[in-house]
Amino acid sequence: MARNPFAALFPSMVDVQAFVQSGAETAPRDYPPLPVTEKALATQDMDANGVPVLIGHVDDATSDDLASLLEEIFRVTTSDCNDAKTSKGPPHCVLLPTFKDSKKCLDLNTLNELVFERLVLDDPQNHVVSKSKYVDQQALADAGETRVVFYLYQCFSRLNKVAAKLENEDYETIEKTIVSQASTCLCHCEIYPGKKIPQQVFYLLQEYHAEGGHQESLESFLKKCADCIKGRFDAEEEQVSLLEVLSHSFNLLKKRFGKVSIANRELFVLVDILKYFTKSVSMAMALLDFSTPAELVDLRSFQESLLGAPLCVSCLPRKEADPFEFFERPSQALMNEHAITESNLWLPLKGLAVELHNLFYSLLRLSPETRNRTLTWIGHCITACSERGKLWNNQVSELFMAVQSGDGFALNLGAVLLRLARPFSEPYSPKLLKVQHQYCSFEPKSEQEANATCMHIRGLSKETCLVPREEGATSESPGGPFNFSTECFFACQRILSLGFRVVHERLARLSQDLNRVRRVYEEARSQGGDSSEVTRRLQDNMEKGMTRFLSLKAVLLEPDSLEHMLQFHVACATWLCHLATAERLDAFQPLCLPFPEHGNARLAYVPEFVIENICDCIVFVKRFSEKSLALVGTNLEHLMTLILLFMGSPQRMNNPHLRARMAEMLEVLITSADDDHFSSIIPSMNRERLFRNHPFVAELPSTLLHVFVSIEMTGQSVTFEQKFHYRRPMYIVLDHLWNMPDHRNKMKSLAAEAEANIECSSPPLFLRFINLLINDAIFLLDEALSYMSRLRELQQERQQQQPLGGPLWSQGEANMQHVGMLAHFHNVMGTETIRTLAWLTTEIKVALLPPDHGGPHRNHAQLLPPPPGWTPEEEPEGEGLQRV
Repeated sequence: MARNPFAALFPSMVDVQAFVQSGAETAPRDYPPLPVTEKALATQDMDANGVPVLIGHVDDATSDDLASLLEEIFRVTTSDCNDAKTSKGPPHCVLLPTFKDSKKCLDLNTLNELVFERLVLDDPQNHVVSKSKYVDQQALADAGETRVVFYLYQCFSRLNKVAAKLENEDYETIEKTIVSQASTCLCHCEIYPGKKIPQQVFYLLQEYHAEGGHQESLESFLKKCADCIKGRFDAEEEQVSLLEVLSHSFNLLKKRFGKVSIANRELFVLVDILKYFTKSVSMAMALLDFSTPAELVDLRSFQESLLGAPLCVSCLPRKEADPFEFFERPSQALMNEHAITESNLWLPLKGLAVELHNLFYSLLRLSPETRNRTLTWIGHCITACSERGKLWNNQVSELFMAVQSGDGFALNLGAVLLRLARPFSEPYSPKLLKVQHQYCSFEPKSEQEANATCMHIRGLSKETCLVPREEGATSESPGGPFNFSTECFFACQRILSLGFRVVHERLARLSQDLNRVRRVYEEARSQGGDSSEVTRRLQDNMEKGMTRFLSLKAVLLEPDSLEHMLQFHVACATWLCHLATAERLDAFQPLCLPFPEHGNARLAYVPEFVIENICDCIVFVKRFSEKSLALVGTNLEHLMTLILLFMGSPQRMNNPHLRARMAEMLEVLITSADDDHFSSIIPSMNRERLFRNHPFVAELPSTLLHVFVSIEMTGQSVTFEQKFHYRRPMYIVLDHLWNMPDHRNKMKSLAAEAEANIECSSPPLFLRFINLLINDAIFLLDEALSYMSRLRELQQERQQQQPLGGPLWSQGEANMQHVGMLAHFHNVMGTETIRTLAWLTTEIKVALLPPDHGGPHRNHAQLLPPPPGWTPEEEPEGEGLQRV
C-alpha cells in the first residue's frame, strides 16, 4: 500500500500517523511538515492560503450529535454496535479494524485519518456492522461501497442532505476533507491498487446523472475536485495536472461516441455526461485542451477529438469505408416506409443539434478564456474543412464514390452554429448592425495579432468577393477586436458553404447518376434478362446509390435546422441590402428607387459564398421541400429585394454565374400548378403577391433581361451548355411575367425604347435580348439536326456491330447515348427559345420590323428556304419573323 519502506517498521498505519503528527508538533511553526508517506499525503489539507497543513487537534470533544452525523455521512464507526452511544446514525456502518481497539472517536480531528483508512480497505463489505435487526439492502450496499470515487461522492451527497444540521465551520471542514481525499486519490491512483480509479469519474457520471436530485450534487462535486487539483498543480504542490486526471474519462467518452448510433438513446446519455465538464472553467479548459489535435489542418483529427466525436454522429457513415446504417435494400420497401424512417431520424438529429448547441453555448458563456478557446477550436475546424469546397472534390461521380469524410460533422456543426446565430436571424435585427463586413478581408500576420483582433477563422481573405477590389487596395483594418456577432455570422456562412451546400451538390449529382444507371439497367434487362451478371451488378449499384441518396436527403431535410437556415438567410438578405445601399451602417434605412450606390465599395470585402448559400438553400427547398417556403411567409419579400438589387447589377455582383444563379432562385418564388399539393392557399398567395405588390417589382423585367444579355458579354461569357442551363429558369420567369399586365406593359415600354434608340452605337437592352433569342434559336435547331443525323449514323453502326459484341459495341453504345443526350438537350432548349419568341412577338413587333427598313433581323428570315408553294406575291408584309 505504501511506497515508503520505513512505514513497514511500524506496527500499524495508526502508529505511522501518530509519528507524523508528533513530528509536526516539534517542527518549526513557519514550515509545514512534509508528507513522508502516501497516507500522510492523503490526509493533508489546505489552509486558506493554499499551504498544505495537517488538521490539528480540537480541545473540545466532539458531541454525540456530530458523531452521529459523521457516521451518517461516511458510514464508518470506531465502536461496536453494542455501545449505547452508537445507537444513533445509519443502520449499517463499516467498523474500521485499525481503530476498533483504539480510544479514538469519530470527530473532526481524526476525520482525515478515518476516511483514508476506509478508502484503503480492500473488502469493506466484510467489515459492515449493523445497528438494527432489519437489513436495509441499499444502506448495506452504500456502507460496503468499494469504489473510491463513488464512495466519496456518496459521502458528499449525504453531506448536502444533512447540511442544515451542521454548523457552517463543521460543514466546510467535512466538505474540504471529502474534496481533498477525492483529489488525492485521482492524482495518486497508485495509493489504491486494484481500484481502477482513473475511469471511475466517467462511470460515476454515467450511473448518477439521470437520478433525481444528483445533477446539482454531481456538478458541485466535480467542480470542487477540479478546482482543488488545479490549485495544487498551479501552486506546484502536485505534479499531476487536471488534464491528466480527466484524460481517462475523456478517452472513454470519445470511444463511446465513436461507436454510438444516432438511433441509440445512449447518445444523449453521453452528451449529458460531456456537459458536466463544461460547468467550471478548469474542467472546460481541460476539455478544450484534450479536444485540440496536434495537426490543426487535419479534418480527421478534429472528427476524432472529444468535441468532434459527437458532431460526427449522424445517419451518414463516419468514415469512407463504413456502411450506411439506414435505408438498406430500398427497392424492397415502399415510399411511405422510407418517409417513416426519415421522420424517425429527424427527432434524434434535432435533439443532438439542440444538446450540442447547449454544450457550446455553455463553453462560450463560461469565461473569456473558454470563449476564446472555443472560438479557436471552431475556427480550426472550419479551416480544416476548407478542402471540401475545392472544385476537384465536387467533380467525382457520386454513385461509385465512397462517402465523403466529414459530411455528418460539417452538417452538425452547421446546425449548432445556426442555433448560435438565432439572436440575429430576424430581418432588420439590430444585432445585424454589429456584423463587421471587413472580417473576411482581414488576415492577421501573427498569432498575437489574431488574438488582439479576435480573428479565429483563417483563410477567408483568399475567397472571391462580390466585386473586385481596386488595384492597390488593402484590407480594411477592423479598428479593434471583432465582436462575437461578426465571428458567428461568418463562421455560420462558411460552414454552410462547406457543409450543406457541398452535400446538396453531391445529392444532385447522385440523382443524375442514378437516373443514368437506371436507363442502362433497363436496357440491359431488356436484352439479357434479370439473371445476367451485368444486370445484377447494375441493380446492386442502384441499391447502394439509393441508400446513399435517401440518407443524404434525410439529413439535409431535418425540419428544425432547415427552418433556422431559412430564417438566417432571410436575415442575411436584409443585411446585404443594407450594406450595399446605406450611406451609414449604424441604422437600417428604408430603400427607394433608384437604389443608392453608397455601399458598392463595401461589397469588395464580402465573399461570394454569402449569396451562394442563400441561392443554394432556396433552390434546395424548391427541389425537395417546397412546403418549407411556408415557414418564411411574408418575409419572402426580402429575398425578392435582394434579387432586384443584385441580380441586374454587375457593380454589386460581378460574377455572371452568381447573378444567373439568382435567376434560378427567382424561379423558386413563382407559384405553379403543383403548389397546392405542397402548401396551403396562404403561402401561395405570399409568393404570388411578390410579383404584384412588391414595392420594387417593376424593375424585375429589365433586371432579368440584363442578366440574360450579360451572359454573352465580353469577359463574362460562359460555356455553351452552362449558358442554356442558366437561361432555362429565365424563360420560365419571363413567361410568368408576361402573363401579368403590369410586367407585360413594362416589356412593351422596353421594346418602344429600343425602337427609339435603334440607331445608337450602344444597342438598347431589349434589342440585344431579341437578337440573342433569334441567334440562339437558329443555332440550337441547327445543332439539334446535326446531332440527330449523327445519331442515325451511330444507330446503323451499332446494328452492324451488335452481333459481334465486345469492346467496339460497348464503345459505340456509350457514344450513341452521349450524342442522344446532346440531341435531346438542343431540341429542348431550341423549343423553349422559340416558344419564348412566339409569345413575345404576339404583341411586340416594332423592334423587330420597323417600317423604314424592315427590321434588323430581316436577313435572318432570308437565310431560310421558302415554304412549299410560296410566291413573293403571297408574303404578307411584316410576317417575316413568324416563319422564324
